[in-house]
Amino acid sequence: MSLRIIAITATVMLSACATISEETRTPAVLEGGFYGGERYELRTRLLEGPNGTYSQTSVVYRGLARTCILDSPNDCELKARNLIDEYNETRF
Repeated sequence: MSLRIIAITATVMLSACATISEETRTPAVLEGGFYGGERYELRTRLLEGPNGTYSQTSVVYRGLARTCILDSPNDCELKARNLIDEYNETRF
């Protein structure tokens, strides 16, 4: 778990010094569960930084975004559910 946090922190810190060279957005929908059917986006950016080029994927929901690991099973879906929770908590 701590390795994941370190990787995400490093990615966020590197992106602060990087230039976005390409961005793609893919619509997604949560399957099942309490928020089943809720729509969100997966945003993948190609970033050019001082140490080379790398990609960063984020879940985007109503203006909120969280970095996720696309190749990690259910990571992006879990982040989407967390964002929806966070959004709903701030509304009330």
